[in-house]
Amino acid sequence: MDPPATDPYAGWQPPVSQCYQHPDRVAGAVCRRCGRPICPDCMREAPVGWQCATCVRSDSRQAPVTRWRPRRPGTLGNSRLTPVTTGLIALNVVIYLIESRHLAADEYRFGLVPYLVHARSEWYRLLTAAFLHASITHVLFNMLTLAIVGPAVESAIGRVRFGALYLLAALGGSTASYLASPQLTIGVGASGAIFGVMGGYFVLARRNGWEISNIGGLIVMNLVISFIDPAIDWRAHVGGVVTGAVVALGMAVAAARPGAVRWWGAVATSGAVLAVLALLTRLPPGHLNL
Repeated sequence: MDPPATDPYAGWQPPVSQCYQHPDRVAGAVCRRCGRPICPDCMREAPVGWQCATCVRSDSRQAPVTRWRPRRPGTLGNSRLTPVTTGLIALNVVIYLIESRHLAADEYRFGLVPYLVHARSEWYRLLTAAFLHASITHVLFNMLTLAIVGPAVESAIGRVRFGALYLLAALGGSTASYLASPQLTIGVGASGAIFGVMGGYFVLARRNGWEISNIGGLIVMNLVISFIDPAIDWRAHVGGVVTGAVVALGMAVAAARPGAVRWWGAVATSGAVLAVLALLTRLPPGHLNL
């Protein structure tokens, strides 16, 4: 069949539409969301095609807010080592290897001696004591316990919060020992901080309906051993577990708040706990003498 002598579409032009935001401009596309014509100045790139500025703003207002919430931790002892926990274990081991060459001298220089903390204002001892250990058995047992509970809590609350919880629990344990131990006792060890991690796990488990029997049994068993063995500073353990629980509770409550409040809430919790501990250390050493 021969083609028609004339093209019926010859000279046809698509209808011209104006931008709904700028009626004096020719539209270059159609918004994929609302279907209205838009000019190049109003075009906003979308996953598919273009959207108008109005729809983009509407999407941003309606988008769900991402909030941190404690995740379910791994089973105690079955979680892979996490970065902060691994770093803390390595740091404690390295410090012990350095310390072991002059064990007694380093313990006296950096360990927690309540009298020296108060009389010489050597407040650094409240933290440095938590990174010293009295023997290879001492450091290995503490690091094994940290490897069991640390990854689970770090995975649940994140690295920064976990690091803050660990350090505050270390200070909380030292503060309790400062207030309740004989003034000339030398205290060393990371157990106060580790008890704080266990206390934090327990609080998160209670608030989120996780299994608590394992962590509860671990805390009770270690506290009983602490009270039975006179060589163990049970005061640091109690102070650590209470501090860790309080910090974890404050962070968990803040996590339920919208936007930046969850971060500021965590900061405020950490700051408030630190301020309370600082006030307690203004009391004379051995004030409770338990």
